[in-house]
Amino acid sequence: MKKNNTKLKYFALVIMFANLIVSAQTQGSKPNIVFILADDLGYADVGFNRDSSYPTDRGIIPTPNLDALATNGIICTNGHVAHPFCGPSRAALLTGIYPHRIGAQYNLPNNITTDLGIPTSETFFPKLLQDVNYNTAAFGKWHLGFEEGAYQPLDRGFDYFFGFLGGGKNYFERRYEAAFYRRLGGANPVTNEYQDPLQRNRDYVDPTEFGLDEYLTDILTDEAVGYIDNNASSSDPFFMYVSYNAPHTPLQAPQAEIDAFKVNNPDFEDLVRNSTYVTNSNPVTKLTDPVEREAKIEEIVTARINYATMVVNMDANIGRIVDELKKDMSVFNNTLIVFLSDNGGKVLTAGAVNYPLAQWKGSVNEGGHRVPMFFHWPNQISTGQTYNHLVSALDLYPTFVDLAGGTIPSSKTLDGVSLMDELILGEDAREDNPIYVVRPQKGFQNASINLGKYKIVKKGGNGQWQLFDTDTDIGETQNLVSTLSNAQEIIDDILEKAVIWAKEFKDVKPGWFDNERNGGHPHRTLWFDTQELPQYDKLFGSSELVLGVDDFFDKIYAVYPNPITNTFNIKFNKTIRDLNLELLSSTGKSIKKIDGANVGESTIDVSNLSSGMYILRVKADNDMSVEKLIKI
Repeated sequence: MKKNNTKLKYFALVIMFANLIVSAQTQGSKPNIVFILADDLGYADVGFNRDSSYPTDRGIIPTPNLDALATNGIICTNGHVAHPFCGPSRAALLTGIYPHRIGAQYNLPNNITTDLGIPTSETFFPKLLQDVNYNTAAFGKWHLGFEEGAYQPLDRGFDYFFGFLGGGKNYFERRYEAAFYRRLGGANPVTNEYQDPLQRNRDYVDPTEFGLDEYLTDILTDEAVGYIDNNASSSDPFFMYVSYNAPHTPLQAPQAEIDAFKVNNPDFEDLVRNSTYVTNSNPVTKLTDPVEREAKIEEIVTARINYATMVVNMDANIGRIVDELKKDMSVFNNTLIVFLSDNGGKVLTAGAVNYPLAQWKGSVNEGGHRVPMFFHWPNQISTGQTYNHLVSALDLYPTFVDLAGGTIPSSKTLDGVSLMDELILGEDAREDNPIYVVRPQKGFQNASINLGKYKIVKKGGNGQWQLFDTDTDIGETQNLVSTLSNAQEIIDDILEKAVIWAKEFKDVKPGWFDNERNGGHPHRTLWFDTQELPQYDKLFGSSELVLGVDDFFDKIYAVYPNPITNTFNIKFNKTIRDLNLELLSSTGKSIKKIDGANVGESTIDVSNLSSGMYILRVKADNDMSVEKLIKI
């Protein structure tokens, strides 16, 4: 009798496993997709990422709505973004490639008049969803370009847009809108992206549509909920990109909600105030005056409370989106909800906590790019799961397109992998596929590479590669270089892959620099004058990565003579429909602009310029943006 029971149990397991394999074949299943992106959210600031080891004196933020979705879905404990800053990370999400390939490794300038943006030669994945009859909408923060007809959401695959085109926003209209319209048309109009009004599709919203004290996260959610209401009954599926700027600075929340948070979490404030995490932090200990120290502690405590209130508000608003989806359970059950942050949290005076990760936003350590992440999809994920293998935000592009039944152009470069089936089955979709994070610093590159359970990190111009086992040491506390017998072999194997990867973009210069002011961005001369950057050859230890800048430029255009007297010529290898030339000083100050149409060559008069070194910026057909140092 026992023998028969054993056979029956074995047979049942075989049937169950077979059903699991069938159910995981998700390509072309066409679910609705709601992709929710938080901004600068700390790794430990969601309940589903906290365990019993979390130090309560750093402040526990309740996130019941996110936790309910995560624990009934797949929690990706090892989820990463492609860059530790907002703009490059978002560029990678929408293009499916590392931002370094297209010169997008810096945030765009904080200027609503800029004509820069992600090259139009790159296809954003929402366009491929549109092609298979998805209704597509974007809400909130864009940060990928301002120019209408080229870089706005409606130009990149979205049918509907409500939000703001820049990288941030004050959370209350009272703080910006009146000043914007008062200065509009004057000699000193507002150009700061944090200060322009909200936009619907291509136009600013009417100044009277929202109250001066309505909260931005609430407003964005109202629009998202309304979109679901309008599209849930459609015969076509929908894709929603809900891109909150919360809890990114400025740390602003409704005062009534801040007060309620303190009441509902009565120990939070004193725990944080007395935490050694705060009292022994560098911003505090570097101050010698006791009064200044106490003031800094209070600043950090206030920041943590305001930040926590913003997270609680965002969580409640995500609950509102879920409630709207649940008005028709068939819609909810067939909706894939993906949640993550665009990079690591910004800590202490910006409010976030990244425990147990090392460092924070901007770092190549885990705290800069390992982020809270989950997938929720009742039709395919019936019980809560935890996925510990590597996942990259770059993987979302091919995953979403595959689910939609779309086609990725054969010419499209992708750095991610389609992984929905592997997620559901718990299989490693990136078994031999590293995740790279490279950030330019003063005159060098910081970098980290995750591959399987190992991670290597190098920081500083003369730094050495460190090796960590992130399966057992998520906080990167134990460098294994001197204790693991095959440490160098592991490092060399990973670097071999890195060299192959970096060779494809070693000559690509940044298309822009963030916050150029007071004579230009400090990195500009490092890329275009002294050639201190990118130093990929020094970083990865390979002569194959030495820059071939002149060879790269010569394939695109020729500038002659150089040095230049009164005029110089520029000749292209094809006819340029829309040509924009700009001469800048060596510090980045614009000196002269020349536009042209349908040209193959042009002659430029520089007789009125003094002798010296200049930067020639060439933009052609919105597909190319390169710079070359010239001498007059």
